[in-house]
Amino acid sequence: MQLTATNPVVAVVTQNPVNSRPTLDRRIPELDGLRGIAITLVLIFHYVGGVEHAPLGYWIDRSLSALSAGWSGVDLFFILSGFLIGGILLDARNCDHYFRPFYMRRVFRILPIYYLWTLFYGALIVVAVWLLPSHFSATPSDLLQVPIHLLFLQNMQLFGMAPFPWLWFAVTWSLAVEEQFYLLAPLLVRFLSLRRLVFVLAATICLAPLLRFLVFQYWLPHTFAAQYLMPCRADALALGMLLAIAWREDRFCALLAKYRLHLRRGLLVLFLGVGALLWWLAHPLNIVTVTIGFSWLAMFYSCLLLVVLSHPQGWIAAVMRWSILRALGTVSYCVYVIHLAMNMLAHQILLHAPPQVYNSAGLGVTLLATVLTCAVAVISWRLFEKPLIRRGHTYLYE
Repeated sequence: MQLTATNPVVAVVTQNPVNSRPTLDRRIPELDGLRGIAITLVLIFHYVGGVEHAPLGYWIDRSLSALSAGWSGVDLFFILSGFLIGGILLDARNCDHYFRPFYMRRVFRILPIYYLWTLFYGALIVVAVWLLPSHFSATPSDLLQVPIHLLFLQNMQLFGMAPFPWLWFAVTWSLAVEEQFYLLAPLLVRFLSLRRLVFVLAATICLAPLLRFLVFQYWLPHTFAAQYLMPCRADALALGMLLAIAWREDRFCALLAKYRLHLRRGLLVLFLGVGALLWWLAHPLNIVTVTIGFSWLAMFYSCLLLVVLSHPQGWIAAVMRWSILRALGTVSYCVYVIHLAMNMLAHQILLHAPPQVYNSAGLGVTLLATVLTCAVAVISWRLFEKPLIRRGHTYLYE
């Protein structure tokens, strides 16, 4: 997360043969900040917007419920993933070593933390079923989630999970979407001409809302299929890849510089549109969100990305360089994977109740869960993830 742009990308600086501008096969501080924004939105959704606060009164409850739209941080992760991974693939598309470095880098970045989390779940189920059956409501069938998640097929489970598997894995549907997309993206970039690649990406962006409408209205009506299935969400990833192609064109960058004011105005219009759609976005299982909503969010976050990249002297880019946002963005993958379970378990263990923020005890436990989640993520990054990423980057495209 990330969201496997939820997966931060660390790479070396190279030069684009088309122009002298450095390629995106490097770490850009502002993009870490955007990751920080994305994971902050997700945390706000799961820790505040999506929990119990009705006792605070109707209007406060309604206001806090609007924060449920923070799930859209996943869409920002999708845009970033398409942009960064697509850019790396574009820069390496003519290299002799292409598939092996890409997938090995993905393996070292994504699988260790995710597989450890999945296997830890399996160990907990074994303990709960066979050693402490009177203390936990787990069943042997809960172990079936292990192979499903190891194969990244969880986004195809459309009719729910038992409570404990849901607690552990609910957020990982987006990882499955990204990994399934990554099976296709390298093939498209490698074997299609640039013109045909642009056509395929543009067609994906245009057809995905129609596909979501058909799925939600007719094929799998009123389920999360239109939100969770990869073809339904491929438009945000494809839009990120399309921006990566455009960013490598001097004419496009010149246009961004020339019409910088228009770009910022466009971002404002898109932001106001998000506000107009807020009620539907806060309750996403509806026809407006799965059609207009997802597409609008993709355009908004794409415009935000372009503003940050094309105007690094602006205040928005300056905000993205804030150290706290960059630090949070750096560890966002681990935070994304573990944050929901950490909050749920903290409330169950300490308060014996679902997550809540309407009293001092619930708010205190939520803050504690936030601190613990970030602390675990920082330790994981320094001792585990960062060394593995360096190991992955020993696989070179050239």
